[in-house]
Amino acid sequence: MIRRLLPLLVAAATLTATVRSNADTVYAVSNNAGTIIRYDSANPAGSVVTLSGSGAIVAPAGIALGPDGNLYIGESGDFSTIAPAIRRFDLSSNTLSTVYTFSDSSVLPGALAFRGNDLFVGRNPFYGDTGAVVRLANATGNSVTASNYTSGFSLASTPGLAFGADGALYVSSMTYDFFSGQASGSVVKFDVTGAFLTETVVGGTSTGLFGPTGLGVKGTNLYTASIMNGSVLTTNLLTGSTSPFGQTGLPFGASPLAMLSDGGVIVGSAGGAGAIFRFDAAGNLVDTFNSGLGTIGGVVAVPEPSTAVAAAIGIAAAAWMRRRRMAGS
Repeated sequence: MIRRLLPLLVAAATLTATVRSNADTVYAVSNNAGTIIRYDSANPAGSVVTLSGSGAIVAPAGIALGPDGNLYIGESGDFSTIAPAIRRFDLSSNTLSTVYTFSDSSVLPGALAFRGNDLFVGRNPFYGDTGAVVRLANATGNSVTASNYTSGFSLASTPGLAFGADGALYVSSMTYDFFSGQASGSVVKFDVTGAFLTETVVGGTSTGLFGPTGLGVKGTNLYTASIMNGSVLTTNLLTGSTSPFGQTGLPFGASPLAMLSDGGVIVGSAGGAGAIFRFDAAGNLVDTFNSGLGTIGGVVAVPEPSTAVAAAIGIAAAAWMRRRRMAGS
């Protein structure tokens, strides 16, 4: 009996360790070098793995995990031999393929977000690309079609996209002035058809938003990275009130943003050596990972699947032991 019970007891112990860690798997991409890395959110420096080396993707910006379990990455190209495109990184084989190419360079990807199998593409402010958010229908399949999705509002560049629970799309509409080096803009909301609804967060001193970049939604809260002051803001979507959440302390310190499963937030730096900052659910800065990637082109956090698996095994172990006791064994 002990031999049969041992694997389940070990699994139950694994459950305890897994649940307590609250760790997510984070994927990040370097805009400078085109490198893709993976690490554990609870131990960045000690767990980092390079998945694809320097130059694998040219000027990437925007990364998202698809419903097929693969990474999707926006590639701006080199304005010469490599056109802007959406690339798929197969995590089971560490191989890259091309999903869709913007052959006329009409779209330079700046942010990505999935709704079902459709991929939504924002535009990169650092290339002055402006216009509607683009929808790539059936991006996980073999026949991908592109069309403009948003309407009713003249968007600037769009380096942040996030879907709410109701299917509404929140978009960072950001203008970057190449002469002054200053960014400005607001966060705009569109309904499930892509029609304009409202400006959810206005820019300026009243909100502390100076250049909206990465976005994330958790419950009824919207999180926005403000690139010029390196801060993260939170907006209550029920009341519309915006308040400070976290501060990196660095201009251009907050650009791409991802939500962690424990309610925390990570943001990647758009300058310097490539810092990725992690805030807890209360907005406290808990660690800084100096990744060495340079400009962070995108980050995405994925809850570790082992938590759910271990939970199921742990419950099964408890039930098995209860049955044995009732049987008098």
